Amino acid sequence: MGKTSLEDIIKVSIELKADYNNIIKNNNIELEISTDSRDNFNENKLFLAIKGEKFDGNKFALETYNKGCRYFILSDKEVKLPNDALVFYTDDTILFFIKLAREYRRRFNIPIISITGSCGKTTAKELTHLFLSTKYKTLKTEGNLNNEIGVPKTIFNLDNSYEIAVIEAGMNHKNELLRISEAAQSNTVIINNIEPVHIAYLGSIENIALAKSELFNHTKENADAVINKNTNCTDILKKEAEKNNIKNIIETDIKEIIKKDDNTFEYKGIIFRHNLIGDFNLYNILSALKAAELYNADLQKCADILSSYESQKNRMQIMNIKGCNIINDCYNSNPTALKNMLKFLSQRRESKKIAVIGDMLETETENSSYHKEIGNIINELKNIDTVIAVGNLSKDIYDTINCEKYYFEDSESSIKKVTEFLKYDTAMLIKASLGMKFSLIIDAVKNI
Repeated sequence: MGKTSLEDIIKVSIELKADYNNIIKNNNIELEISTDSRDNFNENKLFLAIKGEKFDGNKFALETYNKGCRYFILSDKEVKLPNDALVFYTDDTILFFIKLAREYRRRFNIPIISITGSCGKTTAKELTHLFLSTKYKTLKTEGNLNNEIGVPKTIFNLDNSYEIAVIEAGMNHKNELLRISEAAQSNTVIINNIEPVHIAYLGSIENIALAKSELFNHTKENADAVINKNTNCTDILKKEAEKNNIKNIIETDIKEIIKKDDNTFEYKGIIFRHNLIGDFNLYNILSALKAAELYNADLQKCADILSSYESQKNRMQIMNIKGCNIINDCYNSNPTALKNMLKFLSQRRESKKIAVIGDMLETETENSSYHKEIGNIINELKNIDTVIAVGNLSKDIYDTINCEKYYFEDSESSIKKVTEFLKYDTAMLIKASLGMKFSLIIDAVKNI
């Protein structure tokens, strides 16, 4: 991870009106940041305490001191350290981290592309990185580091060897992307889609669009916006982009892609082949291609490299167990993504089709019925033979569907039934929100 300077720490401390307990004698010190007390520490490393719902980094400050750490950013003034420790006390250490990342980002005169959306943002990020890497050394968000802690960590991975960066930005509450936007200071913002994801927290699809649009804040001069014309609330997205002085607004339209077959399409006269499943992934590819064009990557080279791309772990991966083709998509779930995957399952050629479905968390409100809608969609598709529903919310799916069906309260109790359907010439979709722990099901079928 890149280093912050004591000068930047003092600058942010003044901005946030933080307290610190010592006289600063040398502002030119460079310090590596750690948010994990389990790391190795020395006098050139700073410990930034993150306080979450289940943990409090402040409680481990003394432990890091005993390992050799002498610089601290804490939120609990009750934590007292020996006199040779320099401690900055601030109400919000995550905001402090974000602003430190902002200062670090300003050291690099390179473009940053920030990507958000309700569905597919990780795939869009990976594809954007893939295409841009044909021309530039490109930094990208690793894994799921797309929140208020993960984005600063990614920015601190910048060094002088990188020519461009692709940042994935996620949220489930208002103002998260506003804060993230300050760290990224993007040159290009891509909003892939607006769907009813995290609607339980945000209340409406319009509020989701406004929350996603927060990423337009703090953009660089002459920034670009890439917006999916085929999604919800594009009028809100464009209005918010314009409000933030983004004049170059590019609307992607799926009609720009000429589909040849399930794994081949034509774009601007060039044939692209890919291994992604479902037509919905064409939107992710198109967003990435627009970014490639903005930064003058060769489209033919993008086409050449796309054929080598494979889906990320637990995202639309197909594996064969005992002759059954399992579609492992258990990283996350929402109404739009689940509908897309059910449609994909229904169109497969296997003689028997099984859907193992868990709760879509953070979706239902007092007035919504997304799980019942999923049940109705399964009935309309008709050729899904069996559904195994898992979780409290998925009871609504179970109660609505007409096909062969089974219900379980949790993933672990469903495993025995799932394994009974691992048979030749069968396709099985396994999909749920991450909190449903469907990885237990995946691990179990892999070990059969």
